[in-house]
Amino acid sequence: MYRIYPTLLNSFALFEEKTTDSQGEIIVDMWEMLDRINRVKKPTTAAQQKGIDFEKAVVTGENEDEFKEGVIEKARALLPSKYKTQFYSEAKYKNCLIYGFVDLVGGDRAVDLKSTRRYEPKRFEFNHQNLYLLGLKKYGIKTLDYVITDFEEVYQETYTFDAYDFKPLYQQIDNFVDFLEQHKKLIKDKKIFDNRTDNNQLSLF
Repeated sequence: MYRIYPTLLNSFALFEEKTTDSQGEIIVDMWEMLDRINRVKKPTTAAQQKGIDFEKAVVTGENEDEFKEGVIEKARALLPSKYKTQFYSEAKYKNCLIYGFVDLVGGDRAVDLKSTRRYEPKRFEFNHQNLYLLGLKKYGIKTLDYVITDFEEVYQETYTFDAYDFKPLYQQIDNFVDFLEQHKKLIKDKKIFDNRTDNNQLSLF
């Protein structure tokens, strides 16, 4: 059994597609991919911190005055009226356990808060966090909304369990498992190969 979380699969997608940054540099090469698998600690970038601050501002109101007027209010208006934060979800695909925490869950909706330097429609269409829909279905949650900001405006993308095609994500999971096996000797964090679930986590299966 492989224990994999969506952020890691998103990193693998960047690696597999040789995605580059604005300077034309590859974002995730093989060694960076291995570092992410091995959970090598690295400094939080300014962009990452800004995204963390955005989520805190929306959920708790902390430092919301640091953002452009109206941005936090618009994002907050797209949330369920009542919700739980950091809701654990897991699902199985073949011999993989896909697990992680959804930002918000309320009613029949899950919400993930995102920030980006430049927004394009359907940006999160193939995001592996869409796999959360597999685990959330048992709770009657069939919709995952991304509430996104470029710090100038707020956008929303909605994906539903019944209409979503998981096949491209499944293919990347298969490819990632192959990568894990090919580089097993370089993987120091063996938890990814562990078939046990944490005692304090809720198993859905």
